[in-house]
Amino acid sequence: MAPSSCAPWRPAMNCRSWSRSLLGAALLLAAAASAQAFDRAELDTAVAARMDAAVADLQAWVRIPSITAAGDPHRADKTALLNAVVARAQALGLAARLLPGQQVAVVELGQGPNALGILVHADVVPAGDAARWTHPPFGGELVDGAVWGRGSLDDKGPLVASLYAMAALKDSDLPLTRPVRLIVGSSEENMDWRDLDAVRAAGLVPAEGWTADAGFPVIYAEKSYLDVAVRFDGAADPVLRQFSGGTAPNAVPEAATASLAGEPAKLAAALKAAIGAYQGGATPATFALRETATGVEITARGKAAHGAKPEAGINAITHLARLLHGARQALGIDTASAQGRAVAFIAEHLGLETDGGTLGLRHSVANLGASTVNLGLLSGTDQGLRAQLNIRVPTGLDLATQRARLTQALAPYQARLEVIEGKEALWVDPQTPLVLALLGIYRQFTGDRTAPMAIGGTTYAKAFPGFVAFGMGFPGGPMLAHAENERLEVDDLRRGMAIYLAALAQLAAGVTLEPPPSP
Repeated sequence: MAPSSCAPWRPAMNCRSWSRSLLGAALLLAAAASAQAFDRAELDTAVAARMDAAVADLQAWVRIPSITAAGDPHRADKTALLNAVVARAQALGLAARLLPGQQVAVVELGQGPNALGILVHADVVPAGDAARWTHPPFGGELVDGAVWGRGSLDDKGPLVASLYAMAALKDSDLPLTRPVRLIVGSSEENMDWRDLDAVRAAGLVPAEGWTADAGFPVIYAEKSYLDVAVRFDGAADPVLRQFSGGTAPNAVPEAATASLAGEPAKLAAALKAAIGAYQGGATPATFALRETATGVEITARGKAAHGAKPEAGINAITHLARLLHGARQALGIDTASAQGRAVAFIAEHLGLETDGGTLGLRHSVANLGASTVNLGLLSGTDQGLRAQLNIRVPTGLDLATQRARLTQALAPYQARLEVIEGKEALWVDPQTPLVLALLGIYRQFTGDRTAPMAIGGTTYAKAFPGFVAFGMGFPGGPMLAHAENERLEVDDLRRGMAIYLAALAQLAAGVTLEPPPSP
């Protein structure tokens, strides 16, 4: 149910009397400092008055399967969700519309230059096997104090919290010092982000702001993000007929398999000897053999991990490549074939390293740490192989330099480089007023003194200059984004909405909570 246009902060008061009360009693004017403040209880009441409607909208929007997948088969669902956001925003008294192309919605409060922006996304990753969910992934069920479903946490919950925080700010009648602009994209999950081109074309990029698509307190720096495909084409190998592994470029592959053609007993003996002599570091992969009618199949088992932290996993593809490359003569693998060249490159340049050292990408910056390179996908047939790498590098080594060094490293292997997606590194000075204000507000609400963060991951903050990531995940909570049984606690929705309302009031109306945020 939509809230009334009055949406009282004090339910016993009508809109007009509340507005006057805000400007009189709740809005404290410190004459000497000319600083405005309002009481925490006022803000909590405003949020509480909107929670039922916010939860209902979140449930309804989770039920729309706005999935991002190859070919964009759910574009109609995405557009339906964006239209629902626009309709709700308009019902709340906010200006809202879809931009040309119908891939992004814009919700605005106030007009003029120097807009404060909030960037969220309406699309979600696939749900996977629905049978593995406790509650249907697109059911939007409210169970045990949480809204369950794909996108509840990433990123529809933060979208709802941001929208209702804007509505609460509007209903407060506080005079704005700058406009507020909520931008809702629909192609974030595939790292495409072309939906945001419409924002740029319309001249609607905010002056500064945050994406509500990560975690608290504040993320001010991120490594660059580069997805590339490396293609090894040419003559097929007479022995190594198939080599594949992995599920996603940004995940360390847990399994990899190779099929070798030839006399099974001879191949098995060579592979067993290679396995016995294999030196795979402190935590090598494990290998299993299966003889077939035409040869041998070998499977490597490693340990899955996020592609931003490849050192935390065991890459089954690179370990299997090292094993095959080391036994290439005994197995009869042709090093000039497409498969032979691919195995050599993987073994010699990826192998056990995860920092891109032999690719010329080793680079480290304080707080952000070292470069990471993850071989997440390998596919192909007897006609060639395609390896997909996910590369994350700290500030100081731009994408053009990375591509040039990769091309140079690939030249001896006659491989072709294809850039799939690339995003430059993010760095916003943690001492900027924006970061300090957001950090102070978060600390006042939570008491958590966690410092601003620099991460190896990528958020929508990279999309626009001057943006950081601010919530809505709270430290210590389960990592459920993209996972089975994704859900958002209603209390976290409430806390997030309150924090966003305080941030909007301070940064767009010059009004702070009383007492002021901690330094």
